[in-house]
Parts: sequence; structure tokens; C-alpha cells
Amino acid sequence: MGLSATVFLLAAVVPQVQAPAGKPLPLLHAEVCLAPSPDPVPLAEFGLGTGGVEPSKAGQLRWQNGDCVTAGGVRIECRSAGVKLTFPSGRELLFAPDGNLHLRSRECAGPFEFGLELRLGDGTCVRITLTQHERERLRDVFVVHGERVLQPWRRGEASTRAERPGSWAGLRFFCCGDGGDVYRAVAIGPLLVLDRVLVPEARVKTTPGERLVLATAPILESLDVMRRQHKEPDAAVRKAITAVGAVADRGSDIFPAGAVLQRSEKDRLRWLLGCGFELQLDLDGPRSPRLALFVGENGLPMVEWILSGDPAAFLTNPRDDQIGKRWHGNGTRVSPVLVDLQPREELFERGYALRVIERLRK
Repeated sequence: MGLSATVFLLAAVVPQVQAPAGKPLPLLHAEVCLAPSPDPVPLAEFGLGTGGVEPSKAGQLRWQNGDCVTAGGVRIECRSAGVKLTFPSGRELLFAPDGNLHLRSRECAGPFEFGLELRLGDGTCVRITLTQHERERLRDVFVVHGERVLQPWRRGEASTRAERPGSWAGLRFFCCGDGGDVYRAVAIGPLLVLDRVLVPEARVKTTPGERLVLATAPILESLDVMRRQHKEPDAAVRKAITAVGAVADRGSDIFPAGAVLQRSEKDRLRWLLGCGFELQLDLDGPRSPRLALFVGENGLPMVEWILSGDPAAFLTNPRDDQIGKRWHGNGTRVSPVLVDLQPREELFERGYALRVIERLRK
């Protein structure tokens, strides 16, 4: 069946029936999670637990007996021996002056010689800076939640200042699970790549080593914009755009909020969506990495999203008289998301994120 016939059939049936889904392959850990929230995407939508916080008892970032306590109840203690985070779950995390991140159960990660930024399940950001040539290596600690800023450590000693920090040039991590499952984070467009760097030994086999989180809000928005963007009278194009509009209208069914996707093929990074659709991530070929939306096991995608640079959605060319032309039109801009997690050239983060994804190919 050609693409034109496929999209015409799709436009007719998507609003009415749910196509049968393929059979998921057995995997130790699910690999992709769909996050519906706009920026900032909360940690709770990563499918990796709450981060050990108490969201039901959320308060305000505050001082308590000289230490910081976050909105979700995480206590942050700063001493010359390091920065200790104690989570309501009971988990304890210590960032030492030597740049290593420790659990009480003796597992550690690092060294992160210039410091790091820890993002917590209640939205708090803990930024720790180390100095390289001074006796007291712990230089500054900022704790930020929304517009509120506390600085419990400044220039190598305890402080109670509240000065907003500048931009951060170091590595970023999320504290998932009970607070002790720590993942380095790099986003490529709307796709967040998480790489586990620290986990308690008892949880190694039950905690994913990698997790991809797709921010679906800009993905679905791009489909809605695409159907209004293309006004050509060509019949094949109109049928394809009608199909795109049908997907946009059923976006919450096809991209279910919070869904953890199952792999549909062993040899490709391809996962099952709702209503019989499938999502594929391509690391090879033109302008990779690309996401592609397929109708079931169809050989041609309906839409592809370019993730790097200026992310954009492209309609697969439906015209039979333009053989060899991959896409129709100039693409539809994808709204920025995960802005502060995009790869930085000086840290070689794009290549790092792609290597993490490569590990999922198994």
C-alpha cells in the first residue's frame, strides 16, 4: 500500500476505532516515558519514582537550624567536609570536597572535579561549586526553588545570603528513586536522555541504566500547527494533512500521558504507542537523530521530527510524482522545551547523549 492510500485510510479510521497494537518485546526495563507537562518537565514524569520527596507536604524552601530544607522536605547541610542531602525517604547523599558523590551504603560516583547541579523531585535545584587551587575546595552552594534562593555556603564558609546565582556551566543530575538513584541529564530537543551514574547496590538490577523521556507537548503542538500550515490543493497532500490532523485530535490517546513505552522490535529503537501507532528513533541517516511516527508496521513514517539544532517536524512526502524527495515542505518548528538541559559543545554533551542512546540498541 502506497503512502497516499495509507494516510487516506488513516484519516478515515483514526477518530473512530483503535487499531490493534503489536506485541511488546520482553525487556528488563522499559526505555521511554511520555511526559505531558510543559517546561519545566517535573521529575515525577520520568517514570523513575518521586525522588524521595514528600509532594503531599510541600512547603517553601526555608532555613531551619542553620540548614536548608526544601519544599519537599529534603534537608541540605553544608560543612567543610561536604554537602549532605537527607531525603524524607531516609536516603542520604553526600557530595564530598574531592568531587565524589556518595551514598551511606558506600556506593559512589565521580569525581566531578568542578562541582555539579542536583535537581530534586520537588523542583529544587542544588548547585555545588568546587575550587581547584584552595585548601577549602567547597566554594559555593546555592539552593533554588522557583524565585526563592538560599546560599548556605559562600566562598568556603557558612553563609545565609540569598543572592541569585549566574548561569551554570557544569554537569546536571536528577535525584530519582528514593533520592539515591542519580542520573546525568542531557536533552536533544524534546527528548531527555538520562544516564544512571549512581544507585544503591541493592537496586542495580531493578533500576534502569538509561531512560528516555519524551516531552509530548511540543510534539503534539507541531502536528496541530502542521495541519494549518499546509494549504496546497494537491489531493495527495490534502489527504496526508487530514491524517495528521486526525492524529493531532487524538494526541492524548496516541501519546498517553505518563505512558512507559514497550519496544516493538528487537533490532530497532521502535516502541508501541496508543491506537496502534509506533514511534521510532533513528540515529543514522540525514539530520539524525530523528523521531518518526508510524501507522502500525507501515514501512513509511507519517511524520518525522528532527531533534538537533532547531527541532522541526516534517511531513513525509505523499506525492507519487516526486520520487526521491523525502519530505514535503520546509518543516514545522517545534517549540523549545527542556531549554536549560540542551547539549553544550564545550562539554561534548550531544555525543555523550547519543552514546547513551546507542546502549539501548542492545
